[in-house]
Amino acid sequence: MSTTPRTTTDVEERLRAALAARADLVGPDDLTATAPAPVVPLRSRWASPWVLVAAAAAVLLVLGVVLAGLPSRQRSDDVAPSPEEPRIELPADVGREWQADDLSSVERLDLDGDGTDEEVEFLAEPSKDFDGRTRIETTLSSTGEEAYGIVQLSTTIGTDALDPIDADGDGDQELVLYDDDPSAVGGGGYPLVLDLRDGLLVQAAVEDPDLLVRGSVPVPGEGTEHYDVVRLHDYWVEDGRLWSGRSRNAYAAGNMTLHRPERVVLEAWTWALDDAGVLRASDPTCRTDVLGERGTCEPGEADSLPRLGPAATGTIGEGEQADYGEGFFFTGAVADGALVARVGDAGEMRLDLAVDDPLLNTRQPTGVFYDGASFVVTSASDPALVQVVVQRGDVLRVVEPVGEVPLRDDGDVRTWLTRDGALVTAVADGDAWRTWQWEMVSGTEIAALPTGTVCFDDVEDPATARAC
Repeated sequence: MSTTPRTTTDVEERLRAALAARADLVGPDDLTATAPAPVVPLRSRWASPWVLVAAAAAVLLVLGVVLAGLPSRQRSDDVAPSPEEPRIELPADVGREWQADDLSSVERLDLDGDGTDEEVEFLAEPSKDFDGRTRIETTLSSTGEEAYGIVQLSTTIGTDALDPIDADGDGDQELVLYDDDPSAVGGGGYPLVLDLRDGLLVQAAVEDPDLLVRGSVPVPGEGTEHYDVVRLHDYWVEDGRLWSGRSRNAYAAGNMTLHRPERVVLEAWTWALDDAGVLRASDPTCRTDVLGERGTCEPGEADSLPRLGPAATGTIGEGEQADYGEGFFFTGAVADGALVARVGDAGEMRLDLAVDDPLLNTRQPTGVFYDGASFVVTSASDPALVQVVVQRGDVLRVVEPVGEVPLRDDGDVRTWLTRDGALVTAVADGDAWRTWQWEMVSGTEIAALPTGTVCFDDVEDPATARAC
C-alpha cells in the first residue's frame, strides 16, 4: 500500500485545529470569584509563559505526528563530507623577511584580471639543505594590496614558473609552478597551481593527483627482476590550459633506459578549477606524444613501431681486422680462433673463442655496452650462434644471456645487430613477432627487454616490419 505525503495546506489546517482546541479548554465554569484586587495592567492570555509552553507543546506534538508522514530530506549539516574529497589549505602569513634565491626568476602574469601583469617574487626559507618553504609575494595592480602564498617545493633553489593558465575561466591567470620531486609517483614531479582568492595565493587541491604527474609509473605485477613495465605520464600547458596525459600502452624500463616508441598515443585530460578551489579532470581524449611534441590523434591512431633496422650485416673472419670508432677508437680481429682487441694505450687483449669459424660483426653493439670495447660474435658454420663479448678492465669476456628470451638466430627466434648498435631478437607469436632489445643487467649478464609486437613481410629483412 502506498501513501501520498500531506501537502503544506494540510499541515497548516492541522496546526490551526490544534491551537483552537487548546483555547477551548478554558471556559466560564473554570473562572472563580475572588476578593477585589488592585488594578494592574492585564497581560494577554497568549502572553502567559505557562500558556505559551503548553501551546508550544501541543504544536510540537501535532508537528511530530504530521511530519512523521512526510518524506525525509537530508540537511547539508547532516551529511558528513567525504574523507577523500580534496580540500584547500589557506597559507600562513610567514616569511616576510625571507630573501629570493639568486637563481629564482621574477614571474609576470595577470593575477587579478585587470589587464596588467603583476610581478611575482619567490622568497626562500633559510635551511641547511635548501628544502624549506617558498613564499610567493606580489602587489596587485588593481588595488595596490599585497597578495602572498606559501608552497613546499623540493628545493628553494632556482624557483620559476610555467606558462600561466586560466583554469577557472574567470579572465584572470593562475600561477603554475613545477615541483621536480624525485620521490613523487613516477619520479618526475607534478605542477602546483595557485589561484588568487580574497588576497591570498591559494594552492589548488587536485581531484585525482595520480593523473597530474610527470614520469614513468610502474604497472603493478608486470615487471621482472631485469626490468619494470611502466606507463608514461606527462603534463603541459597549451593555449592557456593545463593538460596531462598517460600512455595507453606500457613499456619496458631498465638499466636507466626506457624502451618507448617514437610516437606514443596518450589518454589525455584538461584540468579546470571549480569554485571550491579543486582541480578536476575532463573526460579523457586522445593526444599523441612524438618525443615531447604533442599533437592531435587521427582515427585509429597507434604507437609507432619499434626501430628494428636496418641490419648491420658486415663481418670479418679469420686473419681479418676491423676498426671501431663509436665513442672511442679500438680495433678487433680474429687470429687463430681468438678475438684480439686493442683499445687506445691499454695494449692488446685476447680471448679464445670456443666457436667454430668465428665471425665478428663490424658494428659495435653500443646498445648493449659502450663503456669499452664490445663485439657481437657469430659463426660461419653455425648460423644460430650469437655471443656478446665486452671489455672488463684489461680483459675480454663473453657475457651470459639471462631472462625470458634465448640469444640465438634460428627458426622462431631471430636475432640481428642494427646499424644503430642495438642487438634485437624477435620471437614468433602466431603470425606476429614480439620484439626485444638486449642490455647489460650486471657485470657479466645481458637480458632482453620487450619493445613491441610487429608482423614481417619477410622476417629475414627487418625493414619489412609492419603493424599487425
